[in-house]
Amino acid sequence: MSTVMVVDDDPTCRDFLRTLLGYRGHETCEAADGGTALSLARRRPPDAVITDVMMPHLDGYELARLLRIQPATRHIPIVFSTAHYGHDEIEPMARACGVRDVIFKPAQPGMVLATIDALLGSGSVAEQTVGLAGSVDAAAGVPLGRQPVLPADDLMDLWLNLATDCADRLAETHQLTRSGLWDLDLDSGMIVLSTGLCDLLRLPSAGVRLEQLRQRVHPDDLARLLTVAGKVWRTGEPDRTEIRVAAMDGVVHELIVSCRATTPGRRAGQAPRTMRGVAQDVTQIRHAQRASQQAQTQWHAERRAADSFHRAVLPRELPTVTGVEVGAIYLAAPERLDIGTGWYDVQQVHGGRILLSVGEVAGHDQPAAAAIASILAALRAYSHEDPDPGRVLTRLNRLLTASLPGDTFATAVVAIYDPETGCLCLANAGHPVPLLLLPGGAGDPGVVPLRREDPALGVFPDAEFSGQYLAMPTGAVLCAYTDGLIDRPGGPQASDARRLPQVAAQAFGELEADHSRQLPDAQELAERIVREMLEGDSPDDDVCLAVLWVSA
Repeated sequence: MSTVMVVDDDPTCRDFLRTLLGYRGHETCEAADGGTALSLARRRPPDAVITDVMMPHLDGYELARLLRIQPATRHIPIVFSTAHYGHDEIEPMARACGVRDVIFKPAQPGMVLATIDALLGSGSVAEQTVGLAGSVDAAAGVPLGRQPVLPADDLMDLWLNLATDCADRLAETHQLTRSGLWDLDLDSGMIVLSTGLCDLLRLPSAGVRLEQLRQRVHPDDLARLLTVAGKVWRTGEPDRTEIRVAAMDGVVHELIVSCRATTPGRRAGQAPRTMRGVAQDVTQIRHAQRASQQAQTQWHAERRAADSFHRAVLPRELPTVTGVEVGAIYLAAPERLDIGTGWYDVQQVHGGRILLSVGEVAGHDQPAAAAIASILAALRAYSHEDPDPGRVLTRLNRLLTASLPGDTFATAVVAIYDPETGCLCLANAGHPVPLLLLPGGAGDPGVVPLRREDPALGVFPDAEFSGQYLAMPTGAVLCAYTDGLIDRPGGPQASDARRLPQVAAQAFGELEADHSRQLPDAQELAERIVREMLEGDSPDDDVCLAVLWVSA
């Protein structure tokens, strides 16, 4: 058995890795930031380290660097874990820190186990020393006021070289940006184009009559172009517009044309009026924008269809049972183009018992969303046959291990409450720990800690799941949720996870103290918890919350 240190400011990620590695037989030690991990590693070096990259205070990069320079820890193999960087971004950074591998979130259980097995099986990392050496020759400076004066011929050559270099750079810039210069003499009606712009429009000559160019401008854009040109000439203020122009080969180009007057106004005896500017070909950019917009429209349509299917799978109405009030919320993340895969379910099963389940399928694609329907159907069927959530999850795990595609897995909380006995049996498969709220004598509700020991569903085919039996007195409340509730935009998930019990207890106490209500309102409690946790922000992930309140 090896010791693996898990470093992550997200408690859900730490719990997931601890459960997964523990089921494999490894011992784990945990840290929520790099500073704590460094202290633990110095006192008792682990066999391997899995560290998140972005953490407060001391991040994963700095932790890896400090572990590498300490004699007691430089041999420890390190794996980065990240949800914010792509492969091309993180690979050179990992290599520079002496990091062996990278686990991309959401982590697939099979990939995590294979990575750790390879890491622990390959032994210690070899020490690598990178030396950078170099020398700088100091040049003797010339005192101010004593710089040598160049001869006139050399000075002219220098200016010519600079001018040529600037012209070359300008031509290169125009080529890269697909742009060119133009000059218009309004008196003669002649437009002179730069070589780049002439080549772009496939024109045989750099000099074009204004009437010839007008014939190639799209009729809808010609009036706008003339209006802009007239405004620039009258006011002297530069402006620009976008037009479509047909080249000599018939290809239509979309151009951004800027123009400015070089001799604003006209007076007697003044030089001929001219205008000049830059024309940039943005045809490819506009095509890409339209394609992106079309793709977004298609994605939104698919998202709406997937959301409609997802909501159709969730129960339309919650059961009405004497002595029990239930409430539930599903809130989709509005800014995401992928698919929500969380669920809640409240059903009345055999013997008048209440089945409550909340869970989530890893991934946000269509196969993951489609798996919800089969999971809910199996949960309801198994719960009708057997009122023990542990055995229900054991059967469901065998089904999902054989049927889920690839490395897809699911987490779930399943609870069965018996109104006649007041007994609640609860089992947890790798899901965020639910809350059990108990009424307090002085109006101060208590929060009972519940356990989570079993792995996620669909990972280990022979996993056995156990139930936790709890007495539910009158007024007790069970709250089960998905991690979208504790994953606010811009807020650390660890602090939100610690804040949730306080928010739930406060909302529970306020509703319990409201004697104007005949019965406790579980739906109002669920809405208050979600509203307070999100603080007016939209969730980053879909949120599911189910509440069971014993009323009598």
